[in-house]
Amino acid sequence: MEIELYEHNLEAYNTAKAMLHITGKAVIVHPTGTGKSFIGFKFAEDNPDKHILWLTPS
Repeated sequence: MEIELYEHNLEAYNTAKAMLHITGKAVIVHPTGTGKSFIGFKFAEDNPDKHILWLTPS
């Protein structure tokens, strides 16, 4: 089952993907409860051969 993102997260995903291509780094800063985790899940789904560092403050 493919992960489908809400529009605001799809925009962040596409921007982060472009930044990863340009600089090799990206960060997504969104408020609590906006679905940031799903952006990370989508990156993992679309890049099963890559190593992903996912930092989450608690």
